[in-house]
Amino acid sequence: MMGKGERGKGGRGEGDRGSAWPLRLLLLLFLSPFLPLSLSQPVRAQPRLVQLVNADSVAVDATSGETVRTLVGNVVLRQDTTTLRADRAVQRVEAGLVTLEGDVRIVTGGDTLTARRVVYDANANEAVAEGDVRIADSSAVLLAPTARHHRLTGVSTFDRGGTLYHDDVTLTAPRGVYDDRTEVATVEGGVELRDSTTVLTSRAGVYDARAERADFAGDVRLRQRDTRLWADSLTHFRETERSLARGRVVLERLGDARTAGDDAAPPDSARRTLLFGARAEHDERAGTSRVTGTPEVDPLLVQLRTDSTGATDTTLVRARRLDALRRDSLAADGLEATFTRVVGVGDVRMAQPRLAAVADSAAFERLEPVEDPARGADTLALVQDRLVLYGPPRPSVWFEGAQVTGDTLVAYALGESVERLEVTGSAFAAQLDSTLGRVRQLAGRRMLALFRDDTLRVLSVWPTAEAITFRATDDGLLAGADRLSADSLAFHFRGGELREITGHR
Repeated sequence: MMGKGERGKGGRGEGDRGSAWPLRLLLLLFLSPFLPLSLSQPVRAQPRLVQLVNADSVAVDATSGETVRTLVGNVVLRQDTTTLRADRAVQRVEAGLVTLEGDVRIVTGGDTLTARRVVYDANANEAVAEGDVRIADSSAVLLAPTARHHRLTGVSTFDRGGTLYHDDVTLTAPRGVYDDRTEVATVEGGVELRDSTTVLTSRAGVYDARAERADFAGDVRLRQRDTRLWADSLTHFRETERSLARGRVVLERLGDARTAGDDAAPPDSARRTLLFGARAEHDERAGTSRVTGTPEVDPLLVQLRTDSTGATDTTLVRARRLDALRRDSLAADGLEATFTRVVGVGDVRMAQPRLAAVADSAAFERLEPVEDPARGADTLALVQDRLVLYGPPRPSVWFEGAQVTGDTLVAYALGESVERLEVTGSAFAAQLDSTLGRVRQLAGRRMLALFRDDTLRVLSVWPTAEAITFRATDDGLLAGADRLSADSLAFHFRGGELREITGHR
């Protein structure tokens, strides 16, 4: 019994082994692709073959140990989804190299490369082209004398000059890289970006065509219709026409020389506003600019006005921050006009030939009618200016040897000549008596200074007006002083000299 059982068990064991070997072989065959490389034979990378589709004539040379095909006439080759066409070609089959000449055309999906000569590396998937190179996709065209193009990544490189056309943008540079998948161009060596409204130049830059954003650096210059901007670096958004400038910023805005019915007139260089600072934000479409400085140096505004005689008036303004606004508007009498507003915030200092001022903040506004030949009038004489100075501390203005201080000061000018100065809240004026060397003083709640031809004519104060004046002898010596008080007082001037004082109640 025991013998039978053992033989039976042994029989089952032999049968199991016999049936397991085919199963093991099947498992080994199934798992062999996943075994470590050390357990299999070394595998050599095969060259990416370029297939011959057509040629009028084919000559094959294999004497040097490699296969070289010389193809002439209507040459068509193909690698995967790439088609290569040329008048003639030399193909090194094993190396995967093809030299194509004469009306070369390479098409991969939506990308097309044309040139007079191309060396195509099938293993690197790269084409080196020269002679009237043109690389185009669905949205952009690159023109260059020579270029290198990778067919899988869509990256093109040029180093002997190139021009990229994308929508209405023209980007030119000596060297650059363009990725047609991301639509980003990186260029250097003297760059120019141009569209219908803007010309932007620099030493180097990156242009993102999808975002319509240009990041340029190195001697950046931006030119728009009446705006010029210089900076160390700049970010420009084409869709919104906004620019962010950094480092040694100069923003220049030219005057508007348009006439009624003629919007094509060039800007007026006789009227210029320049903003200097460390950072600027400019919105061409909204007509706004903001300039800031550094903790050590505040931004500066320089306003230049040149008249018909060639004389130039200069206004200088410094502040912690300068904001400028310019837009077209309508004057009260229906004339087309340009409105300009400049705001200085924080420690404002202003100087011009006939007036100087300090304040915590200030606003300068100008309404400048557009000349209308049909009206037959010199509308430039109707230019209206308004300057507002705010505290605290209390702002001050200096003119013709006088200082005027108050809580708020407002100056008005017509035709670029000062008309009046209004002071509200704790008004105080002091003027040097040039004869006696003493200072006249005038105080009250409110004050009004009236001018004619930029010369002070009347200085009045009310209510609770007080004044201190000095008397002189016929020899010009001090004869005494008078202290006056009234509901209102007025000083009358002629030729810059005090001629009369009047008081009421």
